[in-house]
Amino acid sequence: MKHIFTFLAFSFLIQFNGISQYTEAGIFGGVSNYIGDLAPKFMEVKEYAPAFGAFGRHNFTGHFSVKLHFYKGVLQGSDSHSQITKGNRTRNLSFRSDIYELGLQVEYNFLDYNAVIANHLTTPYIFAGVAGFYFNPQAQYDRQWFDLQPLGTEGQGLEGYAKPYQKYSIGIPMGIGVKFNLTHSVNIGLETGMRKTFTDYIDDVSTTYPDLQVLSEEKGGFAAALSYRTPEYDPKLATDPTGLERGNSKIKDWYFFGGVTVSVNIGKANGFENKQKKPRNRKRPKMEF
Repeated sequence: MKHIFTFLAFSFLIQFNGISQYTEAGIFGGVSNYIGDLAPKFMEVKEYAPAFGAFGRHNFTGHFSVKLHFYKGVLQGSDSHSQITKGNRTRNLSFRSDIYELGLQVEYNFLDYNAVIANHLTTPYIFAGVAGFYFNPQAQYDRQWFDLQPLGTEGQGLEGYAKPYQKYSIGIPMGIGVKFNLTHSVNIGLETGMRKTFTDYIDDVSTTYPDLQVLSEEKGGFAAALSYRTPEYDPKLATDPTGLERGNSKIKDWYFFGGVTVSVNIGKANGFENKQKKPRNRKRPKMEF
C-alpha cells in the first residue's frame, strides 16, 4: 500500500511539473455595497459606490489558480432609503466608510483555461478565500463628518459598557466569475463576490442605545445626537431610548465587490510562449487528395 501511494504521488508531481504555469498582473474596477443593520435584507440600489483595485494571479493548472488582491471601495447606508418598515426610517441612522481589503483566494475554473491553447480561452469560475479589511464608519452632523468609533454611540468605552470595537477585521470572500483570453497575453473578466465578516460594526450599529445623558457628559452632546437621531426625523417621536434596540447583534455585516478585471500574462514559465515567437496550436484541416 505504501508503494502505491508513493507511485501516485510521484505520478502527480511529474504531471504537475509538465503543466504550463504562468502569472497574471491586473486591475479591477467596479462597485461596492453592503448588507447590515442599515440594509438588513438586501443591498440598497442607491448605496452602490465605485470600487477599484489591483491583483496578481498565478495559474497552477488550467483549473486551479490563486489570486492575491488589494481592493478599495466605499460602503454606505441610510435608514432614509429603507424599504423594510417605517421603524427603520424613524431610527434615522446613516453612515459611510472607506473599506480597504487585502485578500488571498483560490479559484476553480470549470473549463480548462490555458492561454497557450487556442481552444481553452474562456471559462466560468468560482472562488473562496480569506481577507483582512479596514473600515472607519462616519456620519454627518451639522454639515460635518465625524468618525463614529471614538464617540462610542452605543456606550463603548463607558463604565458598564463594552470596549470600543476594532476598525479592522477578517472576511471570507466567495463568489463567481467568468473570464476570457482576448489575445495571447490579455485577459478580461467579470467577477462578483460577497464577503462574510466577523464584525457587526461596519455601519456602527449593533446593539442597544446607551444612556444618552452619560454619553453626552463623557463624549459631548454631538456624540449623543449621532447615537439617537429620531428627533431629527420627527421631534414628536423623541423619548428616552436607553436600553432600546438600536441594531441586531445576532447577524454580522456583509459587504460586496463586483466589476471588471483586466490582466496581462507576465513572465515565461514552462510551456508559456510569446505569440510573436510561435502561434497558438490550432488544429489544421486534413488535406485529402
